Amino acid sequence: MEAATDFETVLNKSKKLPTLPGIAMKILEAVQKERPDLQEIAEVLSTDPPLSAEVLKLINSPFFGLTRKVTSVFHAVSMLGMNVVKNMALSFALVKNFSNNGQGDFDYPRFWKYSLTTAIAARMIAEKVAAETAEDAFFLGLLHDMGLLALARCLPDQYQLVVQEAEAGNCSNHQAESQILGFDHMAIGRHLVRSWGLPSKFWQPIGCHHCPERLSAVEDETLTLTRVLNLATVYADMFQAESTATYLAVIDHYTKSYGYAAVLDVDQLAVAISEETHRFFPYFDIDFDDDADYLETIERARSELINVSTDFIDQLVAQQRQIDTLRRQATHDGMTQLMNYQYFQETLNREIARSRRSHSPLTVVMADIDRFKAVNDTYGHMAGDHAIKTVATCLQANLRETDHIARYGGEEFALILYNIPPEEALSVTERVRQTISELPIRFDDRTFKITMSFGIASLAGDDQDREALLDNADKALYEAKSAGRNCCRVHRART
Repeated sequence: MEAATDFETVLNKSKKLPTLPGIAMKILEAVQKERPDLQEIAEVLSTDPPLSAEVLKLINSPFFGLTRKVTSVFHAVSMLGMNVVKNMALSFALVKNFSNNGQGDFDYPRFWKYSLTTAIAARMIAEKVAAETAEDAFFLGLLHDMGLLALARCLPDQYQLVVQEAEAGNCSNHQAESQILGFDHMAIGRHLVRSWGLPSKFWQPIGCHHCPERLSAVEDETLTLTRVLNLATVYADMFQAESTATYLAVIDHYTKSYGYAAVLDVDQLAVAISEETHRFFPYFDIDFDDDADYLETIERARSELINVSTDFIDQLVAQQRQIDTLRRQATHDGMTQLMNYQYFQETLNREIARSRRSHSPLTVVMADIDRFKAVNDTYGHMAGDHAIKTVATCLQANLRETDHIARYGGEEFALILYNIPPEEALSVTERVRQTISELPIRFDDRTFKITMSFGIASLAGDDQDREALLDNADKALYEAKSAGRNCCRVHRART
């Protein structure tokens, strides 16, 4: 299905994109300092009297069960700790800032029910598996679906199609997003949270909370938070579902595969999360749609699972992962994880159409590793493969998230730079070329360097099609090779 829009379209709608409230940014800046000052945090909170009042109201409630009344924010920070107070304040600030303003059909109460349930579940899971991450897990759960909120705000019509596709039972929400939009809310959320200046232990888990297997090599804390968030989202999904049995079985599967079975009692935790949300939600003026007794619900779900083997559930989860993997394999190169030749061609067609609709510049760059055969002959084919993967990583690091990068074939790459004037495209490409030429390639106990040649062509005229644009970029690449390699050349139309 052709994507109706793209990643950059969402990001360009800055007035509709969720941004952290000013008070939330000040709180985060205060707590992220190398030596956080409790007095400073209390003073920041005190600048927003309604928020301070809400925090103190919650802290003095039966939810925390303190034996003596807390009368000041500083007292609250001192008694409960910086992270607990931070999360309470941020919860109120976010829910208040992103609530229904009477416009659109987005269900804000449902969204915040789900996000707060995920936050509570994440904290309770983390308390069992890695107690030191519990408050970070809560904050992560609170923010994890901000990408969904961004999509609903920026692309309301397209997102209704996503909802309809998912509700039809054909696929999950993030799969429907990928099919209809070409990206999912995890990618948007990852970008948003990263742009807010939060550390990678937050934005990396958010970028793959439904697909933790996508996470590349990371620190242990980030991996733990990703797994905790993944489990928490399945619990939150279960509480919204009509039937809990399948979700319970999936939680069983992940609990075992993550090595948490010895410390997590899946059934008891489900009941505890339900009880905690019932205690927590009223402070946010969030009501419940039902009064389900989750102890009975879990017992009933377990009875339904008696005749379902563990192997069957494992196969179900594996099958779902395989479907996700096959979808990605159909569009991405296995070695570099960049888009493949075919998907690049489809993407370029869409970008050309979009460029013409919006009257925005579009540039294609063809790039080739110079004398690649000599690399293979001198250092071996495995070293050559390593060089290709290194180039892929370098391109991703030095271009925008909204640029498209493909492994076009062998040692050749292709780039699509949208909404960049031709002269700026040359400057960007020259910077990338220089970075690659200075990059040491380390393989086994040897280090070598490579260079690349780049051919640049910009879309010109309504009659120019994809083939003509690619042909012009190829001609410019040939000129770069003929000029001695390790340089950039721009295709100039002959008059």
